[in-house]
Amino acid sequence: MKLCRTIVLTLIFLLLGTTAVWAGDVPKKPLSEAFYNAVVLPLDYHDKAFVNGRKTDVRGDYKLYLRNDRILVPIRLMGYLATEVDRNNQSGVVTWAYWEVVWDAQKPKEVLLSNHKLHKTVKLTVNSKTMFVNDEPQTLDVPPQNINGRIVLPLRAAAEALGKNVEWFDGLVIISNDMVDLHSPQAEIIKNQMKVKLDDTREPVGYQEQVTPLAKYQDEIFYVKTNYEDSNNIQELYKQTPGSSGQKVRLPGLNNFSRSQVINDELYYTTTINGKIELRVFNLAAGQSRKLCDLDQDYSWLGTMKYIDDDFYFVLHYGDLTMGSETLYKLVNGQAHEVASAKTFISFEITGDYLYYTEFYPPAFTNNLYRVNLETGAKENFGEQGFTYGVNRTIREGGGVSYSGNPTLYFKDGYLYILGYQETDQEDKSSVFRINLEDLTQERISSPARNFWLIAQQIYYVDSGTGDLVKMDLDGNSKITISDQQVIDLQAYEGNIYYTAAKNDTAAHKFYQYNIKSGQQTLLTNQSVQNFFVGKTGIYYQTDGYELGLYKVGADDNTTLLVNDTIDSALITDMGMVYTLRYQAGIYTVQ
Repeated sequence: MKLCRTIVLTLIFLLLGTTAVWAGDVPKKPLSEAFYNAVVLPLDYHDKAFVNGRKTDVRGDYKLYLRNDRILVPIRLMGYLATEVDRNNQSGVVTWAYWEVVWDAQKPKEVLLSNHKLHKTVKLTVNSKTMFVNDEPQTLDVPPQNINGRIVLPLRAAAEALGKNVEWFDGLVIISNDMVDLHSPQAEIIKNQMKVKLDDTREPVGYQEQVTPLAKYQDEIFYVKTNYEDSNNIQELYKQTPGSSGQKVRLPGLNNFSRSQVINDELYYTTTINGKIELRVFNLAAGQSRKLCDLDQDYSWLGTMKYIDDDFYFVLHYGDLTMGSETLYKLVNGQAHEVASAKTFISFEITGDYLYYTEFYPPAFTNNLYRVNLETGAKENFGEQGFTYGVNRTIREGGGVSYSGNPTLYFKDGYLYILGYQETDQEDKSSVFRINLEDLTQERISSPARNFWLIAQQIYYVDSGTGDLVKMDLDGNSKITISDQQVIDLQAYEGNIYYTAAKNDTAAHKFYQYNIKSGQQTLLTNQSVQNFFVGKTGIYYQTDGYELGLYKVGADDNTTLLVNDTIDSALITDMGMVYTLRYQAGIYTVQ
């Protein structure tokens, strides 16, 4: 199989010759920029490619063919690659120009590639040198063919039909929407880095060997591994110290860690003992488990768990996602006491004598903010009638609406701060509202917002239209734009705000630090950052590009490569980073 791929891909490069030429002298993008909106395939192919700046395992029963001195590529594969090139990860919402491949058994020789977002269709017919792009005929030098029941067409024709540019660069194929500058010294360096990363014959770790990091206490790593040899797929807790292999932690009952949570160095999870389900806590320091309370036997899964004013609250979900519901409980003297119920809890908080919560109940979204008197149990709607709270509503161009819950909710100086919009106004978008807890009046204090944070007497929010990060006071005044790029992720820690952001024309995510007191902003790295982690032991980030790995930002803002491999999962703890690798089994830690 590998020999076949090598021969076929070698022929690709021999037959590609020069790159596809587009009309006019189109400015070429540096490879360092084009890389994040391109697919890069290696000559010595090992099921791996760079897709929009990230090393990716490309799977699929695809085969390339040589016919009449032309390489033929399956249309579905070309459709997939073209879709990935057009993918847009901005604004935290994945929207892209999806290429749909339509084949009708009644017309077995015809294939239609349709892209609704780009308003483009490409119709091809087996053994015909005429293809129709938006119903306009164009001539192919080699027609599509049917080989072993699969319709294939020439690689160059596929790129041109879908509006893509194909470049060959010393053993690499680059499929992009852009003309790429491949002659700079920087491009040469990037090429060599890409080739090293793609010259990787390892297979991803199999699901039988995968583990899930949970916590680290002192020098002990705690993780979960699933035993698939048992028909019940038993989840088991392990711990590991430096220089030793993992040891199973002996716990009573049949344990479930799928929705477990670590709070204050204790692991909260469920277990079944003698047919009864319990909520239990495992103390990481003492290595001992204790029972918190019994749970209903008919619940489906464990939801949010947290302490509020030293009281422990947790949510149980009953039924499925469509017809189910949730109940919020408070732990009192070893028993679960019901506090409130909802279709699905978005968030819940307590201030004074009241519990406030938002509910996600499609399609009846409106009037979904409630408060419950903790003394009497009386429940009432809160907020203005006709409004929906804690929900992001996205209205797409050309029709279509999507909804997602947003758990952000703050209390400050007698006000509740929350996202909201008027349900009946189809043009209204979620914005930051503040609601007076006494007279229940509300004010819209921001432009449309995707999310917001209340930090040190200021509100920071991401404008849902522009993606900008904006700062304002608690009254909604004195607005200042901190970042005019599309903000992807944000975290506040010890007087600083850390966030990733991207420009509109690239999928590269830059990593910034903003000092709240001074207002100084620092670019922490020029690399594209997939994930970042901030905690007691420092600032870390993960990148999956040609300089992939796990890095740490030093006090002088210099970066150090800690792990030179593809990270599969990572977790920051008070004792450092815990991580797993995509191509190597095991669990690891680093500071």
